[in-house]
Amino acid sequence: MRGVGMPEAVALETVPSLLQALGGVPDPRHRRGVRYSVAAVLSLSVCAMVCGARSLYAIAQWGREQGAAEVRAALGIRRERTPSVATLFRLFRDLDREAFEAALGAWVRGQGVKSGEGIAIDGKHLRGIHGEEVPGVHLVAAYTHRSGQVLGEKGGR
Repeated sequence: MRGVGMPEAVALETVPSLLQALGGVPDPRHRRGVRYSVAAVLSLSVCAMVCGARSLYAIAQWGREQGAAEVRAALGIRRERTPSVATLFRLFRDLDREAFEAALGAWVRGQGVKSGEGIAIDGKHLRGIHGEEVPGVHLVAAYTHRSGQVLGEKGGR
């Protein structure tokens, strides 16, 4: 039952992934020697910044800490290693900032977030019970303040 003034849910099948949305940002680098797509580097950077990274060094470190192949694959990284500080520096130095902001803004609006509205990201780790017999679960949720809408939740072990 919908409450009064509750927004309609966003149809997830119509919303592109962050990786897809950033795929339209032009790559300023020369083709020779490119090991990561521009969309993969930008997706990794956005996710790292949402998790608190505030420098190129912190973004690179966050990337190194994402050891699971599933995380790297979701970010569009096909290699064992994630981008280095030097790779991040060269990309951000020459990046078309307006195109990046437009792509990221369009993706956020596609999530049902209006201009000027904040998004809260909250994560929890629920511990298992009885030692290791029942393992814990990681939960992450994104919530918009003005509309009171949960944009998405994800759980995993």
